[in-house]
Amino acid sequence: MSDNKPPNEYEKEQPSFRFAQMRVADPQQPLIATQPRHKPPTHPAPAAARESDVIDKNEFFGAAANNDDDEKAASSNWVPTTLRPVPAFYPLEKSSRLIEDEDPREIARRLSDCLRSLSVQAFYNNDTASLLTAENVEMHLSLWKTPSTAANPGVVVELQRRKGDSIAFHRYSRSILDAAVGDSMPLDAFADDVMYSKKVQRLMQLPKNQETQEHENAIIAIEIAHGLIMKDRMDARVLGLESLCLLTDPRKTGYITAVLASHVVLLGSTQGIEIPGAQSEQELVMDEGPFQEIREAILGLVQFSRIGEAEDQEDSVHQADAESMMLLHNLALAVLANALDVVERSDRFDEDFGDDEPEDSKPRSRLRTASSNDVANEFLQQTEELSNKEILSTLIAELGKAQQKPHDATLSAKCLGSLLRASDEAKKRAQELGAKQVVSTALDVGVRTHRKLETECEKVVKVLTRTESETELDRQRQNGGEGSE
Repeated sequence: MSDNKPPNEYEKEQPSFRFAQMRVADPQQPLIATQPRHKPPTHPAPAAARESDVIDKNEFFGAAANNDDDEKAASSNWVPTTLRPVPAFYPLEKSSRLIEDEDPREIARRLSDCLRSLSVQAFYNNDTASLLTAENVEMHLSLWKTPSTAANPGVVVELQRRKGDSIAFHRYSRSILDAAVGDSMPLDAFADDVMYSKKVQRLMQLPKNQETQEHENAIIAIEIAHGLIMKDRMDARVLGLESLCLLTDPRKTGYITAVLASHVVLLGSTQGIEIPGAQSEQELVMDEGPFQEIREAILGLVQFSRIGEAEDQEDSVHQADAESMMLLHNLALAVLANALDVVERSDRFDEDFGDDEPEDSKPRSRLRTASSNDVANEFLQQTEELSNKEILSTLIAELGKAQQKPHDATLSAKCLGSLLRASDEAKKRAQELGAKQVVSTALDVGVRTHRKLETECEKVVKVLTRTESETELDRQRQNGGEGSE
């Protein structure tokens, strides 16, 4: 402003009375508010009134969706926090799948549910998981994050086979990768379908002659399995136990073969089994020395994880031998579970196989055996006399390790259920040993991680809570057809 202006112009430019209000910064309003003096003063609105009364729907429903995701993640056994990018020179396996626009936690939840449905033991470690199937197939599961420069960003699910049957691995890999994408899988896809090596299947395919009967082939196959189990080599022992798994399974060998092999495993003898035509012709081999050794080997592996007395020294057992013994222990439990199932419900297998026979086929030989109650009680008595240890206490103790070894616990629960259904004495003794509490704990583990363990434990709980009258009625229904044909 120039000093040469007249004085009256200074009066016109004098400022009017105003005030400045200093307060906390608000992005919607300026820091300094001006207000003329002549305007009537306004009282400040309450804090609640200054806030908007309109609900932000996006914010509300977004928070609800986040809460649902948090609940799903909390219920899942696998909650990865961070994912590593795929290394620059890392070749991905062919058994891998790229999933775009998916939350890694949702993918991990689907994989966890699938592994539980398949009864696969899993050890989770952030973005990786070590898997072990009931067929002793070891796998490694990894979650990778694609690079930011990738054309299709997302999560890569990779599955590697570390050990075990390749055919079984491919069956599992297809189901697991499909579950990662979100495809549904039937729960019974792997039910009661165990994959054995091709060597065992070739071993069981004996040359057939029209005059050769099934029981003769069964005796020959049992003797071959005995020769393999008694060898010093671990691979031969594994092959012998796998052959016994097949021999005690009526769906893979035959009804007569399964009954004969089951009695050999449980009692070390084929006494009490009547095959029409075999006794009169003296065609049934009665040399039961190998049968006794098979029973002793199975009980030694189940109760003490060893074959014979020479392997009692733990210091001389190497790590590789310890892993092999764990495998033999698992196979021995599988053999025992099959044998007890055949003896306890032999009439069921007889009816199932009778429906599949063609009309023009020759009538199959019918077996006459002792009742399941007598066989179970004799098995319990002979086992305690032979090893000085109750088989029930061994099975209950094995079931108590369900968290560490769910596959062994599943087989133990299957053995325990067959014994309790067949024998009232076994049921009373199991209750005295505290089986109900152990089974309840194992059931919780199965509900969370292992479907087959859950199923078998539910059967055991049902038997333990059943009254004596219901048990007797069911046993009469099951044994109604035994010995009648």
